[in-house]
Amino acid sequence: MNNLLKSGKVILSLFIISLMLSSCANNGEKAKTKEAEKVTEVKKENTNTLNKIESGSVVKWRASHLGGVQKRFGNVFIKSASISVNDGKLSNAKVLIDMNTLTVESFPKGSDQKSDLTGHLKSGDFFDAKNYPYSKFELTSVKNISGEYNSEITGNLTIKDVTKSITFKANLDVSDNSVTIKSEDFSIDRTDWGLKYHVEGTVGVPVNYLISNDIGFTIIMTVK
Repeated sequence: MNNLLKSGKVILSLFIISLMLSSCANNGEKAKTKEAEKVTEVKKENTNTLNKIESGSVVKWRASHLGGVQKRFGNVFIKSASISVNDGKLSNAKVLIDMNTLTVESFPKGSDQKSDLTGHLKSGDFFDAKNYPYSKFELTSVKNISGEYNSEITGNLTIKDVTKSITFKANLDVSDNSVTIKSEDFSIDRTDWGLKYHVEGTVGVPVNYLISNDIGFTIIMTVK
C-alpha cells in the first residue's frame, strides 16, 4: 500500500513538473513566424507619409524563467517610424526600436537587480545593444478580421542580424493624418532570432536558471 502511495505521489509530481515545463509563460499569444517576406512599397500621388511619433508610444516586453516563474517586464522605446497611408489604408510601415532605451520595470527603481538585469539584457548574451542598437519592424501586409481585434498584421522583424516574418493581431485606427496601433499581447520564440542564453534544455544549467524561450511584446503606437 505504501509503495502504491509513493508511486502515485511520484506520478503526480512528474505530471506537475511536466505541466510547468510545457506551460506557456503567459507572455502572450504566440505570433506566427516564418521566413522573411519581400517588402513592396506602395507609392501613389495621394500617399501620405507620417513620421511624428506621439508621446506614450512604446513597446512593452515580458519574459520569465522556465514555467512562467520570476516574471520580468519593462519597456523599449521607438526611435523612428515611417508610416504610409493610401486612400485611408495602411500600406507601408517601417519602425526602428532603440534597444539602448530598454528598461526593466519589474524591480524597484535604483535597485541592483534593476540595473544588473538592464545591463545583462543589453549585453552580448541577449540583444547586444552596443553592436545592434536598433531592432526593426517592416510591414508586409494587413488583413481585416473580426472579433476583439480588427486587424492581422504581418511584417519582418529584425533582431540583431536575423530577420523573420511574424503575424499578430491588433486594433488599427487609420486616417490620412494619423495611425494608431494597439496590439494584442503576443510572443515570439527568441531562439528563432539566435537569442539562446540559458534556453530551455541547456545542459549544465540548473532548472531555476533556465529562461523561457518566449519573449512577449505589446505594441502601443500613434504616428502623425
